[in-house]
Amino acid sequence: MASEKHKHLQGGNRCAESEQALGKSGGEAENQYSGSQASATGDVESKPETCEERLVRQEQEIARLQEQLKRVTADSENYRKRLDANFERRIDGAKEDIFRKLLPIVDHLEMAVEASHKGGSAEALCQGVELVLKDALKIFEGYHVVAIEAKGQPFDPACHEAVMMEESAELPDETVSKDLKKGYKMGDRVLRPSMVCVSRQPK
Repeated sequence: MASEKHKHLQGGNRCAESEQALGKSGGEAENQYSGSQASATGDVESKPETCEERLVRQEQEIARLQEQLKRVTADSENYRKRLDANFERRIDGAKEDIFRKLLPIVDHLEMAVEASHKGGSAEALCQGVELVLKDALKIFEGYHVVAIEAKGQPFDPACHEAVMMEESAELPDETVSKDLKKGYKMGDRVLRPSMVCVSRQPK
């Protein structure tokens, strides 16, 4: 009996030792797995950016934007200068065109003055003045400048300037009876209103 009891106790002790050994080996394996998983996760995740690194990155971005702003400003200034130069060239071209067309008028005026000094007839002088007027009106026509119709038209303050009034039984009230100085317009724009006399019915 004592011998069998002793064997039974030895067997129980061996089972307990086996369980302890198995638990120990299982714990070690679990710890090894956890450690390897943590190591793998740490390799994938990037390190957080430090304040110094963030400051350097922001300073680089500011420098890049400042350089870009300088380039845009320089391009805008160059574009403005090109526009101004083109505008000045167009103005100069328009001036040249106008004065080139005025030269014949000057020529005719000089001829009329010279003819009068040499004792030319009044008819010749009148013909010279008519040539000058013809040349001037031709220039006006080229720029779509026309005389404003005034005499016999209803008074229009937009293109007529009344400088006097006269009674007239033949014309309705506020009708232009005389065109004292011609007005001109270019397209729809009035360059100079006509100075007119306006009629008024006698009372």
